[in-house]
Amino acid sequence: MSYKLSIENETYPVEEIRFLGENPLTAEAVGKPFSFVSPVRLTSGQLCILRGDSVDYQLLINGCLGFTFTSRYFVSGIIAHKAAVIATAA
Repeated sequence: MSYKLSIENETYPVEEIRFLGENPLTAEAVGKPFSFVSPVRLTSGQLCILRGDSVDYQLLINGCLGFTFTSRYFVSGIIAHKAAVIATAA
């Protein structure tokens, strides 16, 4: 399944997405950890939407680390409830 990060009506492809633990499609996803490589910098505490082919997830970002000599970022956090506001990119 391919995923795109959605922030303020802009979408960005993500790479190497990992949902840790159980597959979130087979169980309740809220609270499950995730990580992926993003083309945009995100901030700790930020909320954004990860859009998949058949399902969307609201993400709460815990951390974002930049790679040396490239504009890619390693992002980690948890899947949040869908009731919050979409945040902006840093």
